[in-house]
Amino acid sequence: MKKLIKGIAAISVAALLFTVGACSNSRGGAGSKKSSQITVGISMPEQQLERWKLDGTNLKKQLESYGYKVILQYADGKTDQQSSQIQNMSNQGADYLVIASIDSNATATAAEQASRNGAKVIAYDRMILNTKAVDYYATFSLTEVGKLQGQYIVDKLGLKDGKKGPFNVELMSGSPTDNNAKYYYEGAWSVLEPYFASGILRSKSGKVPKSVNNWQSIGIDNWDRQKGQAEMENRINSYYNDGTRLDAVLAPNDAIALGTVNAVESAGWDYFPIITGQDAEKANVQAIQKGKQAMTVYKDTRELSKTTAKLIRSLAEGKRPEANSTFTNGVKDVPSVLLTPVSVDKSNLKEALVDSGYITAKDAGL
Repeated sequence: MKKLIKGIAAISVAALLFTVGACSNSRGGAGSKKSSQITVGISMPEQQLERWKLDGTNLKKQLESYGYKVILQYADGKTDQQSSQIQNMSNQGADYLVIASIDSNATATAAEQASRNGAKVIAYDRMILNTKAVDYYATFSLTEVGKLQGQYIVDKLGLKDGKKGPFNVELMSGSPTDNNAKYYYEGAWSVLEPYFASGILRSKSGKVPKSVNNWQSIGIDNWDRQKGQAEMENRINSYYNDGTRLDAVLAPNDAIALGTVNAVESAGWDYFPIITGQDAEKANVQAIQKGKQAMTVYKDTRELSKTTAKLIRSLAEGKRPEANSTFTNGVKDVPSVLLTPVSVDKSNLKEALVDSGYITAKDAGL
């Protein structure tokens, strides 16, 4: 896969510009339908992860505020089920389809059918690979998420201050079927690799990919908490049960981070390593407040939902959304809108999450 081929200039929703231009609307041409006649299908991967519930709910609410009919479906983490749901929504007349893929490759066939039926396809948070059927992509700056995680480990271990360790760090990446996981890992590895090369950082398990392209070798299927916990329990029992200190764990998302916290607690240690995460889920925010998880990368999915909904409204009004980047999916350079992720730990948790209204003080454990 190629990298981002235009600058990743992260922007706020308010900075998203729309320019009027000749742009064919789905099913009948630009401006040919009233808002009440427009149908938007939303395909989310699952409901077990809290973030996907929020994404689906927020996006549906935003689109309905424009007067559109919205069909929201969750695929329960099953690729075949998601493809079937996408095809059904397309056959039912969806003008636009917003797809957060379980499997970035497998979703392509369903997206192509939707495109043939006249729908515009928006890849949501996760790119749909190897197809020309994707019209737009809305997400957060992917490599930046990983960089924030890697930099947090570097900063908290004091490596910039000259500390030489060596420090033991265990690495995990996201689901092997999710193309985003590669970019998250690539971002983290760009920060951590020099310290592994110099020997300041090491992994006692030896589970360090030989190159970024081997990231799937440490991937956790479906970003699953229990699978992440089982993997970390195995590493702890195999490599750290002799009292060797584990200094940090690169956990790519909050589900795997929580599994790591559970594994450490099961081991009976009197400390927690530096554990990273992503998504700012309530249980993880509480774990940060209690000093169990060190940080999470906060991606305000409310803003992503607003951006995606505005993109659809622009298309429905016969306008052409102006993306701030372009992302290749293997066969096409897809116009993309990238938003800014934020590193959150105990020091800025209240300001970033509670004061912004993302979660309540009670849910944050304050």
